[in-house]
Amino acid sequence: MHNPYLLNKAVDYNEQSGVQDELCSDSDGGKDIGMINDGDWIRFGSVDFSKGASAFEARVASATQGGNIEIHLDGPGGKLLGSLVVKGTSGWQTWVTESCPVGNISGVHDLYFKFTGNKGFLLNYNWWRFMAE
Repeated sequence: MHNPYLLNKAVDYNEQSGVQDELCSDSDGGKDIGMINDGDWIRFGSVDFSKGASAFEARVASATQGGNIEIHLDGPGGKLLGSLVVKGTSGWQTWVTESCPVGNISGVHDLYFKFTGNKGFLLNYNWWRFMAE
C-alpha cells in the first residue's frame, strides 16, 4: 500500500505504459522516469487516501514545452482529480516542484498519472505527494 502523504518516487510505480526509468541528477539521486509521450501512464496500486487531499505536488523537469500530469483514480480514463501543468525548465534534469489543487478523494484506490501534451517527449518525473485536507 502506498501512503500518498509521503514523498513517493515516480519510478516505484506498480505498472506503466510507455515510460522509461533513467538516472536522476536531483538532490535525492536514484532514478526518475523519462521518455514520456502523450498518452503514457504509470499506476500506483492501493493508495490509501484516508485523510482526504486538497493538493498534489510533484518534482518535474522538461527540456521542451512540457505537458500535463493528469491524476486519475482506478484507471487511466477513470475519475479525474486534477491536472498539473508542467512548463519547460530548460533541461531534462533541471528540476522544479509544481503543485495543483485536487478534487474530493477518500478511500483506497489505484492511482494513475496520465501524461498529455504535444508530440515528442514531454517531461521527466522524479517524485509526488498529496497534501492532506
